[in-house]
Amino acid sequence: MSITPDPGLVRGLALARKALGPATTLTEVAGDASTRRFYRAAAGSSTAILMAHGKPLAPDAPLFTNHRILAAIGAPVPRLIDRDEAAGLVLVEDFGDLTLQRHLVTTGAGAAPPFYRQAGDLIALLQVQAPAAMRPDDFAAGNALDRERFLFELEHFHRHYVRGLRGLTPTAAEEALMRRFYDDLAAACDRLPRVFCHRDFQSRNLMVMGERLGLVDFQDARMGPYTYDAASLLRDSSLDLDPALVQEMLDRLARSVAAPLGIGPEEFRRDFDLMALERNIKDLGTFGYMATVRDRKDYLAYIPRTLDSIRRTIAGDRRWHQIHPWLERFVLGWTG
Repeated sequence: MSITPDPGLVRGLALARKALGPATTLTEVAGDASTRRFYRAAAGSSTAILMAHGKPLAPDAPLFTNHRILAAIGAPVPRLIDRDEAAGLVLVEDFGDLTLQRHLVTTGAGAAPPFYRQAGDLIALLQVQAPAAMRPDDFAAGNALDRERFLFELEHFHRHYVRGLRGLTPTAAEEALMRRFYDDLAAACDRLPRVFCHRDFQSRNLMVMGERLGLVDFQDARMGPYTYDAASLLRDSSLDLDPALVQEMLDRLARSVAAPLGIGPEEFRRDFDLMALERNIKDLGTFGYMATVRDRKDYLAYIPRTLDSIRRTIAGDRRWHQIHPWLERFVLGWTG
């Protein structure tokens, strides 16, 4: 719906009108899991998206440095039109509202292959070319998806999924087992080769614009495991993917991202499954948090698909079989 600018958005409207003209209006559009708010600025047929962060942004904020890196290597990110850093406002090119997830739900799985091939090539582009575009003081250069970060995400899962959403209280022995599992999983993921990662490379952050994709929500991009973006894309909690397409994409990524690192297809697949397990458990923590803290019960719809993904992963790897009873109770036993 159209909005009447409140004091916090007066500067946003001024920013939009500076770019599009005095007749520009703002209409709030759906956001994401963050606290940011988004508005479509429109003047006739000209549009842009106003991002309102609710707090000031530094000139070297991750949004800006990551955008510079991605634009420099030719990644399909929206153009930055203008900014008001003190007000936390950024005006960007409008990529529309059609996410890859929404497009495939509407059109069916048959439309997926060409877009997923594009997405796989984009992962390779980021990994191969982005490091050369980074500066030493960039956010992405100084931050990583590492053991500490993975432990933070697993603790978030423990707090908001196990205890929060499911209301379970582990015994002292169960708690100790869980902590060993978290530590082992975080350490194993941390040992994987690091590359430039988008960090949330999934269908809700890929915009369909005709026959090409656009990439959004890149402000958290940083260094991380080389299978992280692949796991985000192919173990997506919001879509059921054709297993044949997943296998095709794994073969494609084994050639484009693993082979340049001297990693063979079998090792790549093991590393992919490892990262997918951590990523999916992290997702459960996010869904639990959104449902119990933010009262966004719509996120609960993603849990069954995520649990199915975790089941497939642990069934194919003997290292997790010993703790399967714990996983069954505390992770997989959710019934809605």
